[in-house]
Amino acid sequence: MLFSKPILNLDFDDIEEFCKRFNENLRVEYKSSFDDSVKRKLPNVLSSFANSYGGILIIGVNAPAGVPLGPFEGVVFPEREPGLTVQNICRERISPEIPLYTSLVASRVADKAFLVVQVNESQKAPHSIENSTQVYVRTDGGTERTTLADMMRIERMLARRQEVSRRWEESYAESLSLAKAVGIAFDVPHLELRLGPQYPSEVVITRDEVSQFLSDHNRRQRVGFLQQEVLRHPEGAFLARHESSVRYFNVSEIGTVHYLEPLEFVPQKNLGSPDATNFWWITASILRIIAVVADLMNTHGITCDLRIEAKFVNIAGIPFSTGPSMYNLEIRSAVFPIIPSSLIHPTETLSSCAREITVELLYQLRWPLGGYSTNRDVIARIVAENYANG
Repeated sequence: MLFSKPILNLDFDDIEEFCKRFNENLRVEYKSSFDDSVKRKLPNVLSSFANSYGGILIIGVNAPAGVPLGPFEGVVFPEREPGLTVQNICRERISPEIPLYTSLVASRVADKAFLVVQVNESQKAPHSIENSTQVYVRTDGGTERTTLADMMRIERMLARRQEVSRRWEESYAESLSLAKAVGIAFDVPHLELRLGPQYPSEVVITRDEVSQFLSDHNRRQRVGFLQQEVLRHPEGAFLARHESSVRYFNVSEIGTVHYLEPLEFVPQKNLGSPDATNFWWITASILRIIAVVADLMNTHGITCDLRIEAKFVNIAGIPFSTGPSMYNLEIRSAVFPIIPSSLIHPTETLSSCAREITVELLYQLRWPLGGYSTNRDVIARIVAENYANG
């Protein structure tokens, strides 16, 4: 979610940094106490997160008018396990039950702590309370950030239960068809990146906005398309480069981004070694695409959890140079035609966590190749070098 680490690993410094960074908004709420009044409101707040874009509730932070006010000291929880209390309240009063995660984080003040509650956007929305008579969603206005949903929104949520997985796959199936139509080759080894809302169910960016975004010269240059014309299609716009290196970049109205790039093979310095693709070359491509997608989401105010996928396609038997440096050119071949990787990450921290995201994707892609044991620390150093070099 909004933290850069699992909430079970949080410490006081993480809480303090979070409070200084985020005011209350669509995905963040604070409570200064854990009294009966707060407990009564928990189903409203937490179900509204599940029905909207997911979010974080931190109990133990004073936030008048939605702005966290230091010093951050936490509160005394009379319950031995306040997280279990939250789970029991939600289990009894929210239907269907929402998946939530809790963590009790010790304060620097003796006997005080913070309770962090994380709720993800739910594919089972709408989640109702009060014997299934009320459905709450988030709002970005005023001090009260939960509001009753109207029937149209509830109907959209019900429809989304059935459409989410289908919409994601349909979006990329349409994009692949478009790529084939403009001459992108699919029978060669290539890298494919797919990024988009975890639950794509409605338009989040208009076709005109997509076209305008991709028409910006600096953005085209950043993703590797210099003077290419922005081409339009019924659901957005795309770029296709047909020069020495064929590339494809597509953005749709529902916020899905699709990137294709062929793998390059070069002679190796070691005598007798076959031509191979340097595994680490894709680092720069992943970093570039993450940066552009972060810009896209920020420019158009899109806040949600992103599903991020990277995969190698048509690589069975293809040699990769997988050593951690040019002086350790271990050659490994893939056994399977496709190697996938994926993770979920919030839009709000996409840019600041670009290196961490890239490390995890590369680790998942590197692991099936076997051979030299490249751990996350080694990958992190390689990614840091590519990040520093732009």
